[in-house]
Amino acid sequence: MKKGIVYFLIVFIMLTGCSITSEKDKEQRITVSAVSIGAVEPEQSNFDKQKLTYEITVANEDDISIVHTVNVIPSMDIKERLIEIKKQGIKYNEDTIEINGEIIIDSKGLTKEEIANLAHIKGLQFIGDNNKEYLLVNNLAE
Repeated sequence: MKKGIVYFLIVFIMLTGCSITSEKDKEQRITVSAVSIGAVEPEQSNFDKQKLTYEITVANEDDISIVHTVNVIPSMDIKERLIEIKKQGIKYNEDTIEINGEIIIDSKGLTKEEIANLAHIKGLQFIGDNNKEYLLVNNLAE
């Protein structure tokens, strides 16, 4: 009898332990965020404009397609120097959405260190084909 209870408990723990997924893991969220910053034109000698290139991966738990343009939410420092947001790409994979693009900023008067410290994307906002609006905070940003 004791052996049966022990086996039952072991099987129960294994089944429930392997199948529990937190609700947080089952929602749209940013899983990867990569940002780089550099010259707008590699050959340029004037560095008053810089190009921030970003690639963000979203876990697509709701299995959606994005029906409206993704609004990238840059840090406040970038917003104050924003010139243009361009070349936004969206790629759908089996369970992720990859979003990339470029942000051109005015870097006049900034040191290299100050420019490097600007490279932060705070989040994304978009509407899915399920008619739901998503606002995702980038917890991976510094």
